[in-house]
Amino acid sequence: MAESALFLSAKRVAVVTGANKGIGLEICRQLASKGVMVVLTARDPKKGIEAVQSLQATASCDNVIFHQLDVADPSSIASLADFIKTRFGKLDILVNNAAVLGVKVDSNALDSLADHVPGGYINWNEVSTQAHDLAEECLKTNYYGPKSTTEAFAPLLKLSDSGRVVNVSSSSGKLKFVANNWAQTILSDADCLTEDRIDEVLNEFLKDFKEGFLNAKGWPSFLSAYTLSKAALNAYTRIVAKKYPEWMINCVCPGYVKTDMNYHRGVLSSEEGAESPVWLALLPPGEKPSGLFFSQKIVSPFYLHYWLEFWELLDQTKCPVYRSKLCGMTITDQDMCREANYENMKPKKKKKKKEKKKSRFLVPAMAEAKRYAIVTGANKGIGFEVCRHLASKGITVVLTARDEKRGLDALHKLKFSDGLSADHLLFHQLDVADSSSVASLAQFIKTQFGRLDILVNNAGIIGADIDSDAFKAAIAAGAVEEERANKADWSSSIKETHELAVQCFQTNYYGAKRMIEAFVPLLQLSQSPRVVNVSSGAGKLKNIPSEWARGIFTDVDNLTEERVDEVLNQYLKDLKEGSREAKGWPSFLSSYTVSKAAMNAYTIVVAKKHPHIKINTVCPGFVKTDINFESGTLTAEEGADSIVRLALLPDDGPSGLFFIRSEISPLG
Repeated sequence: MAESALFLSAKRVAVVTGANKGIGLEICRQLASKGVMVVLTARDPKKGIEAVQSLQATASCDNVIFHQLDVADPSSIASLADFIKTRFGKLDILVNNAAVLGVKVDSNALDSLADHVPGGYINWNEVSTQAHDLAEECLKTNYYGPKSTTEAFAPLLKLSDSGRVVNVSSSSGKLKFVANNWAQTILSDADCLTEDRIDEVLNEFLKDFKEGFLNAKGWPSFLSAYTLSKAALNAYTRIVAKKYPEWMINCVCPGYVKTDMNYHRGVLSSEEGAESPVWLALLPPGEKPSGLFFSQKIVSPFYLHYWLEFWELLDQTKCPVYRSKLCGMTITDQDMCREANYENMKPKKKKKKKEKKKSRFLVPAMAEAKRYAIVTGANKGIGFEVCRHLASKGITVVLTARDEKRGLDALHKLKFSDGLSADHLLFHQLDVADSSSVASLAQFIKTQFGRLDILVNNAGIIGADIDSDAFKAAIAAGAVEEERANKADWSSSIKETHELAVQCFQTNYYGAKRMIEAFVPLLQLSQSPRVVNVSSGAGKLKNIPSEWARGIFTDVDNLTEERVDEVLNQYLKDLKEGSREAKGWPSFLSSYTVSKAAMNAYTIVVAKKHPHIKINTVCPGFVKTDINFESGTLTAEEGADSIVRLALLPDDGPSGLFFIRSEISPLG
C-alpha cells in the first residue's frame, strides 16, 4: 500500500489521444484528479482548447494542457514528441484512444429504427454504409495511429521508471468475428506474430474490400474495417509487450459506452468507460500484467468475445448489464454486436452473495472453487485428458497451449462436446520456452485466483526429425524396447541436430523448470500444493551409457540444478562436435532421453528445496500420441490416469519420486 501511495504521489506525465470528448476527455479528467500532468490532444485545436477549458472550469484541473495531434499525420506526431521531450524530458503514460468507426451512418434512419423496432433491437447494417476510402482511413487512424505514436514515444517512455501504454480497443476486434481462417491464424500465432504479418493481413483485407470479395474471403460484413483495425491493435499490443518488457502495455475494451461513435446507443457513461483505461494506466509497479487484452477490468482471451459466458462481473459499475451473472446464457454474435437487446440480459432479482476480492483485478465467479490447476501442452493427447479428468472432479483447470486457436478449440470441445461445467475450465496461451509467456500466465493466475494448487508440466517435444514409416516399422519389430533401442542403427530414420536438441531441452526440461520457479510463490499459498512432471521411461539412467552423467544424476546428496545444467551443456557440446556416441550418450532419441533424465533429477532437487510441495515425476506408459505417431499401446485417457492420481495425492503422499504409471520406480 505504501508503494502504491508513493507511486501515485510521484509526478507523472500522460498523453491521451482523441481526448476532446467522450472517453478520452474522461480519461484526462480522471488522470488529472490523481495528480498526473495530462497532455490532452485532438485534431481540431479549437475543440481541444475548449475541452481543456471545460476541465479547468468544472473540475479545477490545472494540470491539463493541450497540444494538437493528428495520429494519422507523422509530422503531427513528431511535433508532439518534440514538445514532450522539451517540456518534460520523459513520458510515463500513453493512452491511445483516438479512433473512427470507418463507416457512414445515416443518423435519421438510426433514430427512426430505434423508435419503431420492438425490444430496442438495432441492426447497424441497415443504417450504415461501408466504402474502401473509409476503410483505409479507419485502419490509418485506429491501427497505424497507435502504432506510430507508440514508436515515436518509445524513447521517452524508456526514460520513465513506470512506462504505461494503454491501447483503447474493442471486443469487436476479437478474432471470433474474423471468419477468414488465414487472418485468424496469423493474428493468433503468438510465436510468429510480427508487425509485418499484421500489415500483410490489413493489406489483403483492403485488396479484397476493393475487389468486392469481403464476404467471399471471410472478412467481417459488419463494421469490417473497424473490426480488423481493433484485431490488429490487439495483436500489435502483444508484439510491443515482448519488445519492451520493462513497460506495461495492454489493450482494453472499456465496455459499450455512450459515445458519438455509436450515436450514444451504449449502456455505460463516458465516466464509467474511462475507469478501466485509467486503472491500467495507474497500475502500481508491483503488478506486471503486460501484453494482455482486458474487457473492462477482466483479463480476456484475444479469441473470444468479451461478454464471456459464466463470468460474474463484480459490483464495479452501476450498470446492471455488467453486474449480471451470465451463467448458462448463450448470447449469439448477432445478439451482442449486431443487434443489441439489453433488456433481455438484466439479472433476475436474487439474494446477493458477498464476494471477496483477491486482487486488484475483477475476480471471476469460478474463483470460489476449492482448487486451481494448470496443465501445460494441453490442447490434445495426454494433457487434454488430464484437463478433462481434473475438471470432472470439480477442479478449476487452466488449459494452456502455445497456439491460441488450438487451445480455444480444445476448451470448446471439453465444454460443449464433453458436457463439462464451464465453471471449471478456461484457457490461457502459454509457451513454456518463453519466459515472458510464463510470466504472463503467472500474473494471470495471481490476479484471478491468488494461488495455485496443482501444476502439471506436460508440454514436451521429441527433439528429432523422424521418418514416421520407419519408426512405426521399428516399433512393430520391437526395436524401440529399452534393451535394443541403443544398439540399433537409427541414422536412416531419425535425424538429431544441435538445434533440435536445444529446442528439446528448452521445452522438456527448462520449460518445466521455468514453470515451477514462476509458480512456487503461488503454490506456497496453497494448503495442498502438487506438481506433476510428465516424464518417460526413456529417461531412466540405464538408457544413458555415460558413466559420468549417470554418476551425477544418481548422487542424490550432491545433486543440484547447476550439476544438471552441467550434464545438459556437456551433451550439447558433444553433439555439436560429433562425439555424442563416443562420449557415451544414447543413440536413440538421445536429446529426448537426456531431457527426461534431467527432469527426473530436477524433481528430486525441488522436492528437497520445497518440502511443503508434493512433487513427483511420472511415465504415463506407452501412450498413443502425436510424438510416437499414435503407435502406443495405451489411450490418452489411460495415460492421464496416473498423472491425475499424483495431482490429487493426499497430504501424506510421497514426494521426489519417479513413477511408471502407478508404481514407484528407481531412476536407474
